[in-house]
Amino acid sequence: MTQAARRDFGYLAHIRLCNRFDLSGFQPWWIGDALVGYVRSALARRLLSFARVFGPGPANGLRLNPDLVDFHARTAALDGLLAPLADEGFLGGRRDEPYAVATGLSAPALMAIDRGAATAFGVICGGFHLNGVVRGHDRDHMWVARRAKTKATYPDMLDNMVAGGHPFGLTAAANLRKECQEEAGIPAALADRARPVGMTSYAMETEEGLRRHAFYLYDLELPSDFTPVAVDGEVGSFTLMAVDEVAATVRRGQAFKYNCNLVIIDYLVRHGVLGPDHPDYIRIVSGLRAPLP
Repeated sequence: MTQAARRDFGYLAHIRLCNRFDLSGFQPWWIGDALVGYVRSALARRLLSFARVFGPGPANGLRLNPDLVDFHARTAALDGLLAPLADEGFLGGRRDEPYAVATGLSAPALMAIDRGAATAFGVICGGFHLNGVVRGHDRDHMWVARRAKTKATYPDMLDNMVAGGHPFGLTAAANLRKECQEEAGIPAALADRARPVGMTSYAMETEEGLRRHAFYLYDLELPSDFTPVAVDGEVGSFTLMAVDEVAATVRRGQAFKYNCNLVIIDYLVRHGVLGPDHPDYIRIVSGLRAPLP
């Protein structure tokens, strides 16, 4: 085994980090016969005390009250519980950004939940990450964002050029345009040239609960004279890095926000930088699209 191959084991470590969970400490929750999330056992017991909203469900889980017959009734009922649950330490503060609650990204939304409660309730969260690429004669480059030091989550860490969750009610294209403009000053006409290139998914247990994330991936080839500008204050700065330098940064450790590493590894696989000669190639490629529980 070559010395370079030994250094590359960092790729697999990132994938393992994003796919660590133990469902034995969680209970499923249901809307009718649809499994939509998982909550920690302590939260499950607390939710059962709200008898007008939750009752016992299959597989030792919970079921939303069947009297809550439509999208709006379900959304309002659960939303009314979030403030007291936050006061009791079961979840974080509100984000005032609604996320769909569904059995999958392409399934119809059965209700909405505030983004701040999505992980505590273990719902599938969608979104996207975009690689901003500048092609060169000798080697390609990638625009890398550094998150603002004032960000509430993962401050001052490296990030993909643009990324965002998918709020309920927006199309994927509209969300892409919005985040490109807000985070990097990319005009809509240029953002529309982004190519959808796949997705990545992972389930990750955290202090908040169970993250079940599935993100669409995009590549956007940018002109050499374009320089991104942080508009909404979420990004502190942008740096244009050679792709091999980005790859080395991923291999070396955790300079990037945890899930951005998966996005970059996917790019390296698709462009042949990371290939079948790597001893963990199969585990890396399959781990980029891990099945969600």
